Amino acid sequence: MKNGCSGQISAVTFRAKTRTKAAIKNLLGSRALYAMTKSDAISKLLASFQDEPQVITPKGRTYEDYVEERKKDLLGYVIEPENVVVASACFPEYYLEMYQSNNVWAIAKWEDNWLLTLEAENEFALAFGENKNNLMMLGFSSSDALAEWLG
Repeated sequence: MKNGCSGQISAVTFRAKTRTKAAIKNLLGSRALYAMTKSDAISKLLASFQDEPQVITPKGRTYEDYVEERKKDLLGYVIEPENVVVASACFPEYYLEMYQSNNVWAIAKWEDNWLLTLEAENEFALAFGENKNNLMMLGFSSSDALAEWLG
């Protein structure tokens, strides 16, 4: 034992750091500990586009042309991601609880339409509203960002 110290100082320091992190998390909320970037959002969308989107093609259009046009439109609506709150859903029996109990980011916006994604999962949902802290989601969710965006 050097200078009368045992392992107690290390234990106290560790506990203080743990308490500080917990206090910051409680003060700011876990949402403030990670910041999704626009680049992250675009990467998530591009990964989603790798699977064939499940969309209905309007009469007189080819599937390929329609999907490419809609992908470009969606990428044009990408925003700097904002942490949002989902307050309700048109069909709450499906995915509302999942979106209320996870960190949710809005990654695209057009008028009052918001494309949401879960921070830790490749899931997307469409929501509506003027205030990012009081959104109503349609109620459905999938890994198909384009299909969710088109409703």
